[in-house]
Parts: sequence; structure tokens; C-alpha cells
Amino acid sequence: MAKVIINDDGGDQVATFSGDDSASIATQAQDVGVAIPISCGAGACRACVCRVRTGEEFIDSEAIGPQHIETEDGEILSCISAIKSNTPEDAQIELDCENL
Repeated sequence: MAKVIINDDGGDQVATFSGDDSASIATQAQDVGVAIPISCGAGACRACVCRVRTGEEFIDSEAIGPQHIETEDGEILSCISAIKSNTPEDAQIELDCENL
């Protein structure tokens, strides 16, 4: 399981958890009490957008479904993004979530 660090839009850390490929990053964050908003849940809005600080190579940005809107470089829609199954256990992913 990779270490996932979630920061709010100001860059302050709000949670750290062990993440895997079993569900979207937003769902796993919500399971540990981080209220990343999910509006559409289908990659068609920006409610769940996060900027990737580190670990972008370990994220599948369309693991749960196709992305229907454009994002900036280094951004993911956390409702459809998940950690890749081949991610090393000692990997670290750090995200700044826009709407926290």
C-alpha cells in the first residue's frame, strides 16, 4: 500500500493513509474522514480536482472511468483516479485538493 498524503487548498496536511487500487482516491480519502467533494463521480466536473505534488507516476487518472473534462498538467480528478496496482509499497503520493 502506498502512503497517500492529502493537503487542503492552502497546502496544509489534513490526512495521511495507506492507499491501494481497490477504489478511487477520493473514496479512500472519504473512508478516513477527508471530505473530498464528489459531485458527479464520473470525471465530468472539477469538484474533486487535486494537484499532484509527488507520485504522479503511481496514479491511473482513468482507473474508475474516462475523464470527460480537461484538467491542467499535474491535476487529477480524484473521483475517477486510483493508485496503480503495481505501485511499490514504499511509494508516496501527495495531493493538494482544491475544494478542501
